[in-house]
Amino acid sequence: MIAVQVILLRSGFEKRQYLQIIIGTIFSVFMDFTLILVGFINPTDYISQILVLLASCFVMAFGVLLEIKTEVVYLPGDGFIIAIAEVLKKEFGKVKPYCDVSFVVIAAILSLIFLRYLAGVRKGTVISALIIGPIVRLFKKYFGDYIDRIISLE
Repeated sequence: MIAVQVILLRSGFEKRQYLQIIIGTIFSVFMDFTLILVGFINPTDYISQILVLLASCFVMAFGVLLEIKTEVVYLPGDGFIIAIAEVLKKEFGKVKPYCDVSFVVIAAILSLIFLRYLAGVRKGTVISALIIGPIVRLFKKYFGDYIDRIISLE
């Protein structure tokens, strides 16, 4: 994903974004640690599962908003989407659902090809792919200026 960013952005690719390799690794470790911390949350009924999914989508969207507003170093997947949004001259939140759904479709296809069954892609994955981008846009609309003010404090 970083290589695609370099190709798309050419001279506009900031060298510090190579740190995505390290940040992505650290983020993965923290994700595993977080899964251990919240492992006790195991909703069994459908409504509870949807509520936990929606709560996690809102948390994820807020984290993505903070990531793109600070413009420090992106996670590789988000950096990829930001590069596409810049090339297309579109807003990140509008491009993200298309990219996320594409990632889900590719994951499903690769799962079927290599595993011969659908692994790791279910309704929650599709729902997340569809709604996180619009939630980021919603958060940006209502919290973007506030976050900008906090970021600009020195």
